[in-house]
Amino acid sequence: MKNEDGFNFLEFPSKSGKADALIIFLHGHSNHPEMFTEIAAGLQKEWPNADVLVVRGPEPVHAPQDRKNNLHVPDVDDLYTWYKSGTKPSDGLELALSHMFNRVPVVDELNKFADAQLKKRGLKDDNLVLYGFSLGGAIVVQMATRRPDKCAAVVAHSSPVFPIMKAKSKPDMMLLMGDQDHFFYTTDKGVKKPGKLKRAFDKAMSTISVHYEASLKRLKRAGFPTTGVLVNGLHHTMNEESFQHTVTFLKNHLKGP
Repeated sequence: MKNEDGFNFLEFPSKSGKADALIIFLHGHSNHPEMFTEIAAGLQKEWPNADVLVVRGPEPVHAPQDRKNNLHVPDVDDLYTWYKSGTKPSDGLELALSHMFNRVPVVDELNKFADAQLKKRGLKDDNLVLYGFSLGGAIVVQMATRRPDKCAAVVAHSSPVFPIMKAKSKPDMMLLMGDQDHFFYTTDKGVKKPGKLKRAFDKAMSTISVHYEASLKRLKRAGFPTTGVLVNGLHHTMNEESFQHTVTFLKNHLKGP
């Protein structure tokens, strides 16, 4: 794993050695880049002249071994997230407000990372794709809205979208989710035992829905060209069908091989 410009990441370099595109992928809460190597390889198969970076969140979650085993990454040191969530009720409110007003500190740090990586490759924002899963998807949406120049495309997979505050740019976005998602689920009904982070969001943001339909409407009302996709039978994960939807969307924004 490389460490540059403030972050650790797995790099999948372009086949030619000189990239004409940069795809930055952010994982979800309590995940690890090693979980998404097949996604990176699949992207590179479609765009062999792109550099793909799977970035690791800066905050370890001190995951037990059985959790790492269940996610099929038993040999990694820990699982990671994008910020500390805390345990007090006020922590949940502070976290929700930071999302509502697009003030999650890691977003600016990630944009500095993206800028530095683009500069090293001699690329511009129209060569950049931001792609995130779950919490990583919420983060890439906020990254894109804070960038002065419009990036090529944004993909938020199984992700909530919070209110958009004064977007500096409005790139094309795809919001993609499974209709059986148990975490950032499609409706308010029929959900059992949401996770700790989801409960904190729901309690602090009881009047603001972050479900699929509300998130999609929020993007469109804010003026983002948005494609919404629901994958039948998909839970809070990624599969071949959802990946193919991503490829189809990105083919309109990145040159193929």
